[in-house]
Amino acid sequence: MGATDSKLAFRKGVFRLFEEQGIPSSADDYWSLFWTLPDTVDDVYTLIGGSDVRRARDSSRENLETLIDKLLDKMNSLVNAPNFPATPTSVHELLNCCRVFSRIIPYVFENTESAEWEDKIFWVPRSVERVVVPESVDDQTQKSQPPQYDTLPPRGEVLMALTLKSLFLAGFTLPPAMVNEDGSKVNYVIWESGVGSSTPIGSSRENDMHRIEVLRLLIVLLSRSMYVSPSQVLSKEDQWLYQVVAKTERKVVLALLCSLLNTACKYNPLGWGVPYNHMMFTDIREQLVIMCLRVLLVILDYHSPRVASSMRQLDSNSSPPADIVESMDHLSIQDPEKRKLAQQQATALAMQVAEEAKGTMIDLDETSDNSFKHYLSKLHRAQDFQFLIDGIYRILSNPMQANNTYLPGSTKRVRCHVEMMMLCWKLLETNSRFRNYLMETERALDLMVVLVYYAMENKLDPAHVGLVRMCAFILQTLSSDRTFGVKLNRTFDGHSSLPANIRIPAFHGTYADFLIISIFTLIATSKGSLSTLYPALILTITNISPYLKNLSVTSANKLMALFSSMSAPGFLLADEANHRLVGYLMESFNNIIQYQYSDNPNIVYAIVRSSNKFEKLRDFNLESAIAELDRIRQLKEEKQRQNAAASALPAPTSSHPPVESKQQQQEDAQPNAEDAAAPATESLSDKARGKRPEGSSSAAELSSVGPQRQMSTTSVSSMSTIATVLPGAKNGFLPTDSWVREWHQQLPLHPTLVLLEYLVPQVQTMCSAQSLTSDAQVLDFLRGITLVGILPPPQPIFIRKFRWGEALVIWFRSMLWGQAYVSSITDYCPWSGTLVKLFQIKQQPSPNNSNNSNSTTAATTTHAPPQPYATAVQSSSSQQQQ
Repeated sequence: MGATDSKLAFRKGVFRLFEEQGIPSSADDYWSLFWTLPDTVDDVYTLIGGSDVRRARDSSRENLETLIDKLLDKMNSLVNAPNFPATPTSVHELLNCCRVFSRIIPYVFENTESAEWEDKIFWVPRSVERVVVPESVDDQTQKSQPPQYDTLPPRGEVLMALTLKSLFLAGFTLPPAMVNEDGSKVNYVIWESGVGSSTPIGSSRENDMHRIEVLRLLIVLLSRSMYVSPSQVLSKEDQWLYQVVAKTERKVVLALLCSLLNTACKYNPLGWGVPYNHMMFTDIREQLVIMCLRVLLVILDYHSPRVASSMRQLDSNSSPPADIVESMDHLSIQDPEKRKLAQQQATALAMQVAEEAKGTMIDLDETSDNSFKHYLSKLHRAQDFQFLIDGIYRILSNPMQANNTYLPGSTKRVRCHVEMMMLCWKLLETNSRFRNYLMETERALDLMVVLVYYAMENKLDPAHVGLVRMCAFILQTLSSDRTFGVKLNRTFDGHSSLPANIRIPAFHGTYADFLIISIFTLIATSKGSLSTLYPALILTITNISPYLKNLSVTSANKLMALFSSMSAPGFLLADEANHRLVGYLMESFNNIIQYQYSDNPNIVYAIVRSSNKFEKLRDFNLESAIAELDRIRQLKEEKQRQNAAASALPAPTSSHPPVESKQQQQEDAQPNAEDAAAPATESLSDKARGKRPEGSSSAAELSSVGPQRQMSTTSVSSMSTIATVLPGAKNGFLPTDSWVREWHQQLPLHPTLVLLEYLVPQVQTMCSAQSLTSDAQVLDFLRGITLVGILPPPQPIFIRKFRWGEALVIWFRSMLWGQAYVSSITDYCPWSGTLVKLFQIKQQPSPNNSNNSNSTTAATTTHAPPQPYATAVQSSSSQQQQ
């Protein structure tokens, strides 16, 4: 639309849409303006304003219905034409039909008051009077016959079918030569070679651009969830999405599924590898890949109301059962009798859990409701899995490679890594063969490194907390596989080539060492902002603990540092569920002791050095914990008074720095209540404490270990004093003696305490008698000790998989659509300016005060669920991991 007169004529036509009532359907000259005058997508989004569509929807609804019918008729005649493109303007007119639909549909979705009208216009079959062609019947006979009507399918069904056909239309989204055998222009062939196809069809740049336009319309039609509140998003059936996943022909499903997968996984952002090549031209392919990923994820994320109801039942269960590992392979139990007994106990317990689960079986199988998920779960060829993981890793590793180059900005950084990570997660959950392939070929280790990178890179960015949350959940998913735990014992040879933000100084260890140290660093340096992810991160360690061998000194000390922080009174009493994290860590220590004792002298030595911490946890009670917190609070207040008094004094004239008294230095070394309430504070990441956790003793110090100093038992009389001491009181949580006794009795302390009771006296005696000063000598001593007949029978191995719940599904869907909204801001966002309900939108002011300071490019959204559901997701992410 280059001429100003044409733009003005089109704009007047838009005004007429809501200013004039009942524009007749026969006014073809008027309705044809909508698919003939606009030249570009920019014309449509500029000249059809959101307020124009709203006014037509609210005041001239019949005109909007007529426009929809006219656009459908035009699309139908174009797509089903046997000689498409019949005219030179056919392609242009079909594009404009897609553009106008994508412009007006979001404004139809947003208004809850017109929900009944929306259902009626799109999902109620239409009755159209049949046109009778007169033959030799006289006029009187024609007048006497009653009118006859034909029933047409609902408009929504027709629109979705035409959209899918447009994606496989020769001369539009396919090369002109790709005509069907029967001469039809609609040919359901796979766009790219890869899964299901080994022959490329030779698509052109114009085909890719047309696919982007049609995929934009498809994603708009599937965006009904954005305009439903989180409390109802899973309860209401999405007719548009249901039409695609349940009522689409098999050949269309397979062609669309493979086309979207192959287009996304075949994309190579580096091209020929020439530095700065992305600055010389626009990569239209990346935009197509983003659209393909977005449509595929929305389709795979479909949940029927039946499954949503089952998830609600799952959420009501306080502690979902864990999986029991029956195989004793890769476990070094020295006592053959205990090994046999452990095998029998695991088998019996697994059968018992299976029997109990039969009565409360909850059906979460969604492959029967979603044909796309069904066929995705049926992939089985190794070459298909290799193609998929190569493409996924190529995209996921791109930001890591772009940040780790000698020429800043020389490597293109893709914008679709979040969507590709979502696709990887869906594949891991949907196709067990794909998951097994990753484990057997060790590609899971590469994926683990990438997940750690994204978590470390975005741990302090509130806008990307959803990405960090997803990384933690995928790590827990990987850790639930026994093969993954065994593979982690491989030496990490490529560590030196990692980016600086995840590279560990002087690292010479295994993948398990890298994972444990990274989890510790993630917790210790996130300043408590990732507290809802502690269960997933700790359970990752617990799941892999039975298979870990030869853990390094640093890894052992990091694990003890985590235990020290999470067993502190301030942390245990800060929240009702925090004691579970200590239980998970204790379970990890027990697994290492009972199944891999001979291969982990470093962790055994770290446990021996920190024996006092386990004894404190054994003797934990509410009264002593409150007294300890009160003592720490008093020390902190006294220190603040001293600092205030020191700051009021005049500055010293001496050039030498003031020397602190010994008492003040001791007080500075005491932990405060805030540090106790937040696990793994910044002090844990100090170099010295990374080497040696607080409270631990060296070999020379073990010889002089005496009775521990008794903590103060100052009684706290009033509830007001308790409220000021307890860290969880501000959130309304006040622990009781019965609550402490309930969870304390369930802590798996016995195996570790038996180990300490047996080893600590021997180590102390050896160090005193032989005057040992080297840790290496103690490690040699521990390697030579056998615990046959000392430890109790091994406990069964519990594997706690990540389990979806209603709140987590809502979180994932809001993150998916929030990512789609933000990514589309600079590319004709169809939802911009509409009343989105699924998530919140925050406008960020422009750094300058120019006239375009409120531009939509500054719109951001958090990837967390909406505020009313933040608590639900947090509780779900902690409770469902039990």
